[in-house]
Amino acid sequence: MEIFLLRHTAINNPDKLCYGQSDIDLESDWKMHFTALKQKLEPNLHGSLFYSSPYQRCQQLAGFLSEQQFQTDVRLSEMNFGDWEQRLWKEIDQPVLNAWMADFVNYQVPGGESFVLMHQRCTQFWDELLALPADRVFIVTHAGVIRSLLAYILSIPLDKIFLLEVDYGSVTKITVAKQHGCYQTVNYINR
Repeated sequence: MEIFLLRHTAINNPDKLCYGQSDIDLESDWKMHFTALKQKLEPNLHGSLFYSSPYQRCQQLAGFLSEQQFQTDVRLSEMNFGDWEQRLWKEIDQPVLNAWMADFVNYQVPGGESFVLMHQRCTQFWDELLALPADRVFIVTHAGVIRSLLAYILSIPLDKIFLLEVDYGSVTKITVAKQHGCYQTVNYINR
């Protein structure tokens, strides 16, 4: 099985709002980036399964690449920033923000979730995906989800995974060999 993890393209967030599970518009040049991604991935698109986060910034790309033949799964959502959603980072209560930054893996954002909670839902999706009889799968999602899945596959401690950059519009490819167990290889990251 070949699995392609795609991060949505750049968003329009000039005020630098905190967002995770909020719908944020894509940059105005999104169609150019979608077209470039489609050309790069073209040989692999046909006959593939497509999954998407339920947020518009991902669904737009999934629909474009799959001719609207995709499924959404809430487990592919970015981290829930709860009370911080749509707020300027500089307006978030500094002691609370500092507590989160000191232990973002376990600290649960007020009204939201911790990274470890997000990681649990992402890995549940991944384990179910690997049980499917599919040859090729595209997952359009967010940087946090991609990092979470890479941490799971590569056994990287969650507190180290943000050392890995995941660019807007990037593609990460994973190959899963199911003979002799389930062997997962990361072919490339951030292409």
